[in-house]
Formats: sequence, structure tokens, C-alpha cells
Amino acid sequence: MKKLGHLGVFILLVFLSVYLPELGIVHLTKFLGWGVDGYSIISLVWELVLVVLFVFWLKKKEMLYFFKKSSKKSRFFYLVVCLVATYFVRQLVDAFQIQFHHLIDNKYIFQDLLSILYSNGQPTFLSTVLSFSLTVVVAPISEELIDRGYFMNTFFPQSKYYLDVILSALIFGLSHLVLSHRDPISLIIYSFVGLFFALVYRWTKNLKITILCHSFFNFLIYAKPIWIFVYNYVYYHFLR
Repeated sequence: MKKLGHLGVFILLVFLSVYLPELGIVHLTKFLGWGVDGYSIISLVWELVLVVLFVFWLKKKEMLYFFKKSSKKSRFFYLVVCLVATYFVRQLVDAFQIQFHHLIDNKYIFQDLLSILYSNGQPTFLSTVLSFSLTVVVAPISEELIDRGYFMNTFFPQSKYYLDVILSALIFGLSHLVLSHRDPISLIIYSFVGLFFALVYRWTKNLKITILCHSFFNFLIYAKPIWIFVYNYVYYHFLR
């Protein structure tokens, strides 16, 4: 019964962190007559509230132990190795996406609603910063707390057959196919990424390192645009 209760909590967390933000926030933003900036604000606030409430619940249930668990070996060594591995995984995923881009379904099921939000207000610097914060900071914390910290320490922990790793990877993959990218290639990509993060956590026993790797992985999406912006700014303002 205890495991069944944990399963119910996990399903609720997935719903609150994946389904509800898209199902509810798009409609709420449309109802308020806000644009993309408003959507970004509500999304970030919701994810922050969810993380705080989840951590408070874990603390109440005396389950924050998995956040404090760590290997006795050098954390710095683990961090460096994992970040280097994360970079190569990002390159591999990008190359795979380019190779099979024609098979990836990029259609967003709420595209019509999203178009309304864009008509109410185009993205500004604010929405860009909020999107960056959500993708690089808040989402990695939320997803690793739920999919690695909570799930892997609750269901089949330290399984001889790596069931905790495999199931965590599959759930991570499936949860990213809710409203877009609903195709086999995307499932393979997201599950592979989830598998990597699960192995990092299993190897290091350090959720903080896993969060940092996830954050770095997502940051690499923005790395090239940021570099181009900085280069152009420096060139046109100081080198011309």
C-alpha cells in the first residue's frame, strides 16, 4: 500500500509539472488577455511554487535524505567528468536530431492558442530571460527531484538489474511527448537523455551533480546564440 501511495504521488507530480502547466497556463493567459511575457511569468511562478511545495512535503515526510546522499569520493572529480560527458551527450543528441529531423513531429497541439498569445503580445527580453531561467534553472531542479531523487529512491532503488534507471529514463522520455514531439525519434532522444541523467545519479549518488548536469545540458541550447550575441556586441561596440 505504501508503494501504491508513492505511485499516486508520483503520477500527481507528473501531472502538476507537465500536463497542468500547458493545459491550464495557456488557457489562463488567454483568459487574462496576456501575451507571451505573461505566459512566461505564470509558467515560471508555477514551477517555482511546485518545487517549493514538493520540497516542503519531502521534508515533512522526512524524505529529503536522498538530496543529502552523496558518494564519499571526490565530488569535484565526479562533477568534471559528468559535465564533460554531458557536453558529448548534447553533441550526440543534436547530431541525431539533425540526422532524423524529417521524422520528428514538431507540431504543438495548442498551436492555435499559442498563436493567440503571440497576437496579444510578442516575446520581449523579459520572456527570453524567464524562458532561460525556467529551462536552465527551475526545470532541471524540478525534473531531477521528481524523476531521479524521488522515483529512483522509491521504486526499485539500487536495483541489481538497473530497473530504477531504466524506468526513470522511460518516464522522462514519455513525459516530454505530452503536447509535442509525439514520435518514436523524440521518444528515443528524450529517453536516452533521461537514461544518461539516471546513470549520473546512480553513479555519483549526488542529486546536486545530476541537477548541474541537467542544467548544463539545457544551457547548451542557448550557448551558441549567447556567443553570437556577445561576439557581435563586442565587435560592433569595441572593435569596429
